Amino acid sequence: MISDNKIFTYVLTQEQIDQIAAIAGKEAVQIFRAEQVKAEKKRAIERNKVKKTKDLLSSYRRIKVALSDEAEFTEEEKVELRWKFIQDLMGNAREAVSKSEMAIQAGEKRRQEDLYYVYRIEKAIDMYREECEKSGSEEAERRYRELSMMYLEDKEYTVQEISQIERVSDKTVYKDLGIACQIVSVYLLGI
Repeated sequence: MISDNKIFTYVLTQEQIDQIAAIAGKEAVQIFRAEQVKAEKKRAIERNKVKKTKDLLSSYRRIKVALSDEAEFTEEEKVELRWKFIQDLMGNAREAVSKSEMAIQAGEKRRQEDLYYVYRIEKAIDMYREECEKSGSEEAERRYRELSMMYLEDKEYTVQEISQIERVSDKTVYKDLGIACQIVSVYLLGI
């Protein structure tokens, strides 16, 4: 079958052209705004990851101290504590058992969560340290040292102390810590 290659032409009035342009303009603006919202959400998620990473790193020392000060109960000690609660509160034994059991479980759950966070933080920091060492960049290694002084070492350093030790400005330390936390957040919280 042979088809005719006919070209059709349409004559549009100025009013129709204006309507088409208005509709196309509205669509373009909607698409642009949707892209802006998407980009802002992505930036907000990134900021939240960095903030959460800084919060976790800030609490690292406190969690480690609390874990080292806590005595972990053996199963026998837990059973003994439960019976002690029952004996002390014989008036309402069932309520005492459930309250004491909940308190023991809550304490153990918090301890397990703390151990998990310490493990994840240390693993993320180790991977970041290795990345910095492999890069061979003095700047990357400085960022790791600054991060370590700010959040990990036993002695707490201020930004001013870190800037004096590293011989950079306070502004550079803040910038370096932001970059380091952004990288660590990938190891700690994922992409």
